[in-house]
Amino acid sequence: MGRKKSFQQSEILIIISDVFVKYGFEGTSLDDLVKATGLLRGSLYSAFGSKRGMFIDALSENIKQQKDSEITINLVIIAMMELAAKDNTIRQLLKQWYKESASSNVMELLGKAVLKRSGILEGGE
Repeated sequence: MGRKKSFQQSEILIIISDVFVKYGFEGTSLDDLVKATGLLRGSLYSAFGSKRGMFIDALSENIKQQKDSEITINLVIIAMMELAAKDNTIRQLLKQWYKESASSNVMELLGKAVLKRSGILEGGE
């Protein structure tokens, strides 16, 4: 009999989101996720299936909880730049986010976030 899951998935998704924002999807290794969460590889795979599953769950949860937050915008940018062209599930999530976005200035939010991620725009300029 397997061990009972002993972590809050929502809390782990916050940590996973931060790791993906820090390193991007491609730049995030499973070791990064294991180190940040303190969970074993098997626990992460059991809960999320794959690194892609972790990203999709993190993106979905952030979209659901806080559509226009800085972390969500950064996950959206990562999804657009690294995954959407080849992943229909992520592309559909992004389309839904865009359609339902509470902010009428979503393009400005995305633009500022890209400039900030690149180091061109510092702080809250």
